[in-house]
Amino acid sequence: MDESGFTGEDLLHLEQPVFVHVSTCLSDEECAALAKDHFSGVQGDELKHKRLGRRPNGQSRILDFVNAVVGKDKFTIWLCHNEFTLLTYLVDLWVEPSMYKHGIDLYKDGGSVALSNMTYYCLKVFQSDRFLRGHLERFQRMMRFRTPQNYRKFFAMLHRDYLRTDKRTKDILVFYLGAGMELGYDLLARTPARALDPALTTTVSTCMHWRKRTDAPLRLIHDRSSNLSKDKWLWERIASAEIENVVLGIPSHEVVYPLNVEETEFADSHTHLQLQFCDLVAGACAEWARRFMDLPHDEGYVSKLEDSGIKELNLSTIWPAPEVDPEALGMKGWSGEHIEFLTKQFAEIDKRRARGN
Repeated sequence: MDESGFTGEDLLHLEQPVFVHVSTCLSDEECAALAKDHFSGVQGDELKHKRLGRRPNGQSRILDFVNAVVGKDKFTIWLCHNEFTLLTYLVDLWVEPSMYKHGIDLYKDGGSVALSNMTYYCLKVFQSDRFLRGHLERFQRMMRFRTPQNYRKFFAMLHRDYLRTDKRTKDILVFYLGAGMELGYDLLARTPARALDPALTTTVSTCMHWRKRTDAPLRLIHDRSSNLSKDKWLWERIASAEIENVVLGIPSHEVVYPLNVEETEFADSHTHLQLQFCDLVAGACAEWARRFMDLPHDEGYVSKLEDSGIKELNLSTIWPAPEVDPEALGMKGWSGEHIEFLTKQFAEIDKRRARGN
């Protein structure tokens, strides 16, 4: 596994608007053959999209490579719109827990996604892009630098805008203001570090994808530079073999535990062609995605990537959409049972370990 656009918890980085997480199950022999066919004679210690994607010759090699692997079920792509992903964290970390305290499952039928979509599109229309981004900037600062001052500033500015805006905007902001009033600074202090880093979410989902395709134990090799290595304690819990066997969710959105990860290694990319190939695909996908955000991009290269079928490698996305209806979202029947399941499993694991079992 490797990533492109990795900025940790800075999801509003102007030069990295997209986060791409890529995985592959290519064997060493398959990698050697692909390297010989498509990258023979390339100078440098390792293959990097940032270097190869600058020139027509390098782009041509990448395109030939993508064409060679599409349709082979050897790669997956997770694509995240960073600004929108930050908004989903505001919903997941604050609004959902406040509603849960009142017996409301915001995950039911994709409610959290619907709220995120509505907020993203409506606030931009009712107010402006700058209006939404300003609040997201203050939210990100609060979550990264957990001070009472940043907490008060974020919710005070929400309250200020609630008082001065029209009813349509008020009807959206009240979800977020209510969460702050309900949960308070205590929630912020208790939230684990790096809670805004999408790498953990995409890694879990990707492992589930491969888990469904084989009963064999998975050996995960992740690029050493990823923040996942800093969250090793949490990853080890989620990947624990002590978690009960279960399949939750709905068709196409199944949650499967345990992940069946036998080993996790954090390695340098120059020692693994698989990591280098993930970098190439991630970089190509990030360039392709810029087209959909109306950002500067190499149109000729992007058009050829589109023609190559790179979108067929896509496993999932965190991306804004105008849909709010459960059927349109494809989430009818979804719920928060997987969160409750993991919470109980972690508690049981802690009890057993405390007893020395």
